[in-house]
Amino acid sequence: MPPMSLDLEAIYTPDWKQRIADYFSQGSQFSGASGYWAFQFERQWIKHRAAVPKETRLVEALGHWMPPVGQRVLVMGSWLGAEAIAFARCGSEVTAIDLDGEAVRLSAELADRWGVALKTDVMDASATTFTDEQFDLVSCSQVLEHLPPQRQDVLLAEMWRLCRPGGIIWLDTPNQFSPRDQHDTGLYFVHWLPRPLKTRLARWLGRDVPTNEPGFGFKQVGLHWYISYLRLMRILRTLGPHEVLSRYRGYADVNHYAAQRRREGRGNGNLFFLKLAAMRTLMPIWNFNWLNDIRLVIRKGQPISRTDAG
Repeated sequence: MPPMSLDLEAIYTPDWKQRIADYFSQGSQFSGASGYWAFQFERQWIKHRAAVPKETRLVEALGHWMPPVGQRVLVMGSWLGAEAIAFARCGSEVTAIDLDGEAVRLSAELADRWGVALKTDVMDASATTFTDEQFDLVSCSQVLEHLPPQRQDVLLAEMWRLCRPGGIIWLDTPNQFSPRDQHDTGLYFVHWLPRPLKTRLARWLGRDVPTNEPGFGFKQVGLHWYISYLRLMRILRTLGPHEVLSRYRGYADVNHYAAQRRREGRGNGNLFFLKLAAMRTLMPIWNFNWLNDIRLVIRKGQPISRTDAG
């Protein structure tokens, strides 16, 4: 993996900060979000500066199954480009798509600041113009929840179509049955309620989402649509043979998680070792994907021929 040796101050300059501030305050997607309970620009700026190093750790974790060098990677819903830039810095040939044209333009410019090139396009991830099996890895982070259930099926089918057999699908999305909604309201269990009820409750509490959704013509939708792990598995089974490779938040097993944390300098202390011991005890009997936010690595299987089926 490339070292983070570039001068971040030379990348995230005051003029770039102003560009990002203008995007949040005047752009089509976030212009109405200034009063949102979780929105504060300085916090968004800190997250933006840290995003490429953070996503590089994701690329490193996915390298456990597929080393990134030379791989054809599609990043769906690429937004400001951090994940796409991280893959490109690690040697992948990256295509990044998003419905927010302004974000796509900013991501291409940010990639140039990082010294990498991306293929970018303004495109609906659920109806792309790419050919079948064009990519080795298809990534879809924080996108699925922006679509209602009937369109989620379509997006998952498109991811499947674009990934080659033996390739990797990376999926990161909130879990309908996670105890706390960390994406929209920040509240516990409210997202378990029927949509009409939780939407009214979130609005009453001032926790509904004021952003304008690109997938709905830049209109507000109130709350996003979460999927459960079990429903996701049912959809995947209809698409074809596959293998879920990650057992815990995108990691293969306890050893993979521990090794990655140590590389990040966060795998020390007695509490960390106690957590590892608890994970080793629970993992044979508990699927951590059931109630945690969904962070899945899926390997697409070979299609079953009629001869094999017979």
